[in-house]
Amino acid sequence: MEKAGKKSKYLLDIFVKIRTVKALDKAVSKSKAYQTTLKRQDKAFDRLEKAGLNKEQSSVVDTAISAANDCGAAYGAVAYRLGLQDGIRLASEIKEFE
Repeated sequence: MEKAGKKSKYLLDIFVKIRTVKALDKAVSKSKAYQTTLKRQDKAFDRLEKAGLNKEQSSVVDTAISAANDCGAAYGAVAYRLGLQDGIRLASEIKEFE
């Protein structure tokens, strides 16, 4: 049973990797909400660039933004994986009732 669990985890890892790269890029390119947020981000970065920060200040801001982006990406990956696991579990439970 443990081998089956390892295999399903490995397959889930492969599926998550595939879906969170190509499929996700395609999906966000069609998302109006994402495109709106991207425009807001671009405007914010333009303002930040024009703020005239010195090198040290710019580095501190860059580090904070990078940390926030990394955190958001990790959260999204965990949420996607959890949702996928829930979907698989739900499909398995529904199959038991058939």
